Amino acid sequence: MILGKAVRVNPTWAASLDRKLRETRQALQERDPAEMAHRSGATCEVVAGERHLEVRFWDRVHLIAWPGLTVREEEGKPCSELIEASLLDYLLLADGAPIEDVWVSFRNLPRGSFYEQAYQSYSGNMLARTFRGDLEGFRATARRLGGEPLDMADAAYRFWALPRIPLAVVFWSGGEEFPDSAQVLFDRSASHYHNLEMLAHLGAMLCERLARAREKPDQAPASQPESGNINRQGAKYAKPGTALGGKQTKLQNAL
Repeated sequence: MILGKAVRVNPTWAASLDRKLRETRQALQERDPAEMAHRSGATCEVVAGERHLEVRFWDRVHLIAWPGLTVREEEGKPCSELIEASLLDYLLLADGAPIEDVWVSFRNLPRGSFYEQAYQSYSGNMLARTFRGDLEGFRATARRLGGEPLDMADAAYRFWALPRIPLAVVFWSGGEEFPDSAQVLFDRSASHYHNLEMLAHLGAMLCERLARAREKPDQAPASQPESGNINRQGAKYAKPGTALGGKQTKLQNAL
């Protein structure tokens, strides 16, 4: 998967991927693969005597061999080290916490307030510029990519990055008086499943996917991951100082 220009990878973190992957694999090899699958929403399969975990990442199923913990796409294609690290860290960190169905901003994630401004600049702000003055275009693009409509803002859709990590994109039309605004929200349980930096990458990936889909409207839509028995009912949106849920006319402050 190409992360796209909107995704900013910390150079120090990227340079340490080899070491990070070795350490993560070592930690995972000490765990029970069936228990990891249960906690992460993955599936644990045995095919031709070989065990592997299956994890859906956006629109693609990835196979993680056991006990070697190499990661490939379902068709057998190798993955980038960044995707390997994303999936293996997800398995390592997933603790089985229930999805809370309460949406929070990046700032409200643990340690997120320090990075919120930068994150918003390459996620929601980029998306607002892409769909400036085109609320219907945003709706059509989100639906074409399999987004599930939510009753928030002027338009909002839920997408599944990983089996236990839903993201919501919310869009406010400024009309003639104010600029449009957009934001990517997370379920309040997100920190139980991934580290802050990768959650930022996931939000940026989602915005980049929407922007690319707008540029190529004839491209076949990507399927969305199945969530098994995960509750997919409308989640509440917790904005400080406002009632939960409902529509907001515009984004006045960083959430």
